[in-house]
Amino acid sequence: MTSGSELKADVVAPITNGKSDFDSVHDDDNNDSGHSSINTPDTTEDKQIDKLVKVTIQPSCGEAFDLHLSDNELVQELYQTLLDREATCHRTCFSLYLNGTAVDNYSEVRAVPGFVDGCTLNVVDEPYTIRDARLHLRQVRELLKFGLSQDQHEPPCSNDAQSFLTTINLQPDEKKEPKQSDILPPDYVLPGCKDRSLSHLVVPQPKELVALKDISISPFNPPPGPRKLRGDVMYIDLSTVENRIYHVTCCTRGFYINNSQDGRFDPTPSSSNKTIYQSVIELLQSVSAGFKKVYPQILKRRQDKSLVERLPTSYPVSTWVTNPLKQDSYTSDSLRAIELTEPFRVGFEDHMPGLLRDWNEELQTTFEMPRKTIAERAIRDRSYYKIHADYVNAAAKGVQSILDGNILAINPGEDRKTHMYIWNNIFFSLGFDVRDHYKELGGDAAAFAATSTDLQGVRAFATLEDPKLNTLGMAIFDYRGYRVTAQSIIPGILEREQEQSVVYGSIDFGKTVVSDEKYHDLLEEAAQQLKMLPHTVISEKDGVEQEFKLYTSYEAKGIVGNDGRKYVLDLLRSMPPDVHYLEDAEVSEAAKELGYPRQFPHKLSALRRELVDSFCESRLVTFIQLTAKKIRDLIAVAKEKNDEELIKQAAEAESELSLVFMAISEDKEIETKNKIVQDAIKEACAVVHSISDDRYLVKFNPDCFSANVKHAPSENLERQRRVVVDAAEYLLTTQIPDLVQSFKDCTLQPIDGENLADVMHAKGINIRYLGEIGKRLQDTNSFARPLVLSDIVARSAKHVIRKINVQTSADQLSSSTSHILNCLFSVVSEPSPVGTTATKKANKKNGKKKTAGIWSALTTASLWKSICEESAYYYGFSIESESLDKFIETHDIQKTAIFRRICKVMGVQLVAKDYQLDTAGKKSATFTEDDIINFFPIIKHHQPFTADAKKMFIRGQHAMSVGASREAYECIGEAINLMTAVYGVMHPDMPQCLRALARLSHVLGETADALNHQHKATVMSERLIGLDSGNTIVEYINLAHFAFGALLIPGSLRPLYRARYLMNLVFGEKHPVMAQIDANIGTILFTIQEFDTALKYLQSADAISKSIGEPKKLKTGLISNLIARTHAARGDFRAALSAEKETFAIYSEVFGPNHQRVKESGEYLSVLTQQAVSFQKKMLNPNSNTNINELFQVQPPPVSSLFEILNIINGIMIIGIPGLANLAALERAQNEAADESKAAEVAAQLDTETLD
Repeated sequence: MTSGSELKADVVAPITNGKSDFDSVHDDDNNDSGHSSINTPDTTEDKQIDKLVKVTIQPSCGEAFDLHLSDNELVQELYQTLLDREATCHRTCFSLYLNGTAVDNYSEVRAVPGFVDGCTLNVVDEPYTIRDARLHLRQVRELLKFGLSQDQHEPPCSNDAQSFLTTINLQPDEKKEPKQSDILPPDYVLPGCKDRSLSHLVVPQPKELVALKDISISPFNPPPGPRKLRGDVMYIDLSTVENRIYHVTCCTRGFYINNSQDGRFDPTPSSSNKTIYQSVIELLQSVSAGFKKVYPQILKRRQDKSLVERLPTSYPVSTWVTNPLKQDSYTSDSLRAIELTEPFRVGFEDHMPGLLRDWNEELQTTFEMPRKTIAERAIRDRSYYKIHADYVNAAAKGVQSILDGNILAINPGEDRKTHMYIWNNIFFSLGFDVRDHYKELGGDAAAFAATSTDLQGVRAFATLEDPKLNTLGMAIFDYRGYRVTAQSIIPGILEREQEQSVVYGSIDFGKTVVSDEKYHDLLEEAAQQLKMLPHTVISEKDGVEQEFKLYTSYEAKGIVGNDGRKYVLDLLRSMPPDVHYLEDAEVSEAAKELGYPRQFPHKLSALRRELVDSFCESRLVTFIQLTAKKIRDLIAVAKEKNDEELIKQAAEAESELSLVFMAISEDKEIETKNKIVQDAIKEACAVVHSISDDRYLVKFNPDCFSANVKHAPSENLERQRRVVVDAAEYLLTTQIPDLVQSFKDCTLQPIDGENLADVMHAKGINIRYLGEIGKRLQDTNSFARPLVLSDIVARSAKHVIRKINVQTSADQLSSSTSHILNCLFSVVSEPSPVGTTATKKANKKNGKKKTAGIWSALTTASLWKSICEESAYYYGFSIESESLDKFIETHDIQKTAIFRRICKVMGVQLVAKDYQLDTAGKKSATFTEDDIINFFPIIKHHQPFTADAKKMFIRGQHAMSVGASREAYECIGEAINLMTAVYGVMHPDMPQCLRALARLSHVLGETADALNHQHKATVMSERLIGLDSGNTIVEYINLAHFAFGALLIPGSLRPLYRARYLMNLVFGEKHPVMAQIDANIGTILFTIQEFDTALKYLQSADAISKSIGEPKKLKTGLISNLIARTHAARGDFRAALSAEKETFAIYSEVFGPNHQRVKESGEYLSVLTQQAVSFQKKMLNPNSNTNINELFQVQPPPVSSLFEILNIINGIMIIGIPGLANLAALERAQNEAADESKAAEVAAQLDTETLD
């Protein structure tokens, strides 16, 4: 068993000067989510230099071993190393002793007296306590779980996701001869195949290794007084695979079998076995032959899992499909039953003093940690990230318990929609308009939207460079139709009235406003960074009007907690309003032509921060260009007139203007007395609609369109509103057209709805503009058309179904969900009977009557009508199709793709099987209640990130773009080190960084490193983002590329087959990524001379590229050339000539007539023509004794050339292609190989044909 330090080194090694260089770094497997100790990058800032020390550890069982570690590690991490090792993992109650003295767990290694290089640490077993016994049983349970199928026992939202890649063997099996079936694709990934079974999606489960039937806390607990005084700690019942039950006493010295039997209590040692064992594992090995046989196999399975497979994910992850629940395989687990059914158990009882964690105090304390140096920022970011991840995990558990009815509301006597909960020091509320707070803004729809916009505000304030105000810990969960908001609790907020708490902002929607000078000082810098315009409002109290200055919206509230911290909350109006969705607001002429403003469910629509930043940057560039042009024009006129005085004045103006530009870029005010500069600034300000006449001022008053607040007369509302209108117009006239053009040019290639949302948000485009994008794409042949239109339908369906689920009781959820899916994907012409026949009979027998939910009245026609109405109302997109099948047919949408998207946005988990959705007009029910496994929460929260790692990664990307591969390698390697120090190993940003590092390793000729990095990136992507996410598909393509570079030919095809299957499931065939996958498969099959199959994929790639109008002509030309060579290898020279003529035309268009590629294509055309004529003559000459293999003299290109083609197809441009010397052997094998049977078959086929 590898040690924890060895496992850590397997994930990512610190990178110095572009090389991997590690000795040993420890990792905390279970408690720290894979965090290493902080190893910050080299810096000139003050930092204590870390040293590597060698230490010998002598366990209480087994042999001593050496370990290398950094002296800044915590001693606690040595404990985790011992729990990782195979020989010591079963012992949990011990201490480390150095020179006879116990070592403090939580001190750094360098702080331990006598801890020097080469010292020996002794492991000494300690007496058990109740806490130690519980932790020991938990460790035993965790070890034995490695032998069980994980799907059956984990909740749908957990930190233990699986990876499919671990079941794919990239390395060749040296013991077996390679078979053709190992290379050729399975039928369900062939081009044009209609098989869309979900059964291939889930991870195949290995055979269960059951070593112990159950381990439970005995009902005889707790030990009575006399037994406690004799050392009894706890009583345990063990049920072995031999169907024997052992009653065990845990005493301070260990575990022994007692004499209790069949309800008779006797905790004294058994006469047949009086041995006291240090662990339950050792006891079971002595009494159970079945356990002794199976336990080593479980340890081997655990050892075979790499660290990236074993580590828990930081945040809960979910999957929308799973294996069916088999009643006989759902094993009993008494410890699991206790943990998951008792609401007072929050998961930290055995680790935290005082049981409940004070989330707010932890979040605020870590948030306020110093961040001046890189080392300080790394420690601060790591601490804050870890606390936030724990908070989100705890909140997820609380939300599921709340909706399961396992937690009592703090106001149980009120309507359920108004219920609020406090659990584990977290405040939970439901997303409904409980007291008509949002009545004028849209009611429940506004209350629902307010949580999302509030979260956007929390994210904005949390990402400020030096935030001086505290925000609440916040997470949003959409679960079973409900929106639940989880927030940390401000100290003292529950003990006083809101009016007494708020010292800044308004609690009555702007009628009365309070303000505080202390808050002004704190908010000024935040408002400046967030482009918020300070403004003055009038507050009226007791008939007296008073002016107050606000730096934020009046909705934001400032509260001073009992801890003395200044909090800001209710940040839902931190960004400017979107006037296109305010019915009475003024909009630009361009917006009016597009039908804006229009009706919307609520009035809280706001622009995104990305759009605000992009718009302000655009306006600043325009302002600088206009003012600079004015001065340059003046200089040109002065020179033309030869006016020395004017030239001098213009030069002075140009010099002063540069100072003005510098001040504006730093957001500082500067006054200029130069008349020329003043005039230029005034003219530019008028053009960019600056709020001020004589200085550049483009900021947003978030309250300028609010009717609830009274603005001071000094506020220029007209200009303030004009800036907001311009920003909204910028979204419509610049950002959306740019995005649509990117789709048409295939420069952006989102694969699924999540990718689409990401690229939209990156451009600052809200999801509510999906309809606008759909209108601009619906008449094109862009690949994005079916993606955007299917997302509109899926999201509209989510809105409709959410309202139904809220009104559905828990016992009808599976019935309602299966009925809704049947209405969508089958033909349901009549309302559903309530429940199944068996349920009706049972209810009748019990005297109960099952009431029908509103879901039962749904039919296919009524549900589709509701979806169309929601699409028109919410997204402004009119659906003309009379049914979902017609809509799918009209817009060439893959039915499985839209089915997957609807299930994911609904949060529904189903059985992975073939639902045969493509059977048109099915009247039989496709889905049954047994197909619905569970619901999972969709989680939104502020994700803390390390800015230093992000900057380093961006710097590395820039170096990549200019061809500085070595510098890029070092920067991205440093970014990964920082991310590992802050996030640990498992974080959603890590796959992207590892993929970039793999590509750079590939470019630099380090093939093995490239494959290693990409393998980890793919496993992480599957576990963190999803088995079938768009990111995972891209990772599989890159993995196949680097496997081919390492000459693992079957190993390179298997990831591509997996990627093609996922692409078929997630989108369909007509996508540029599918063309890329097919081109990769075709090229690799061509390399190993599987020409018939290669031709199918190459022709598929060519057809897809042409059908979606992909403008990347170089790739199209390469594919056409490969098609020509494949036809020639098969003897079909007519088709080869036709394909190569197309290649010649493409190259001529792209490169011009004198380019090397054009010349090579022309030469190959000549060769093909000659070979075709020669082949025909020899075939028609009956007296010819020519060997059939001599007819095929067209040599395939060398493997290095094919590898270069793959580099271009996959977007990796390499000059010189270093590291390809190892391809020589494969090239020789390729040139020597000749398939006589295939040649004879082709000759027979052409015997009756005549070539032109």
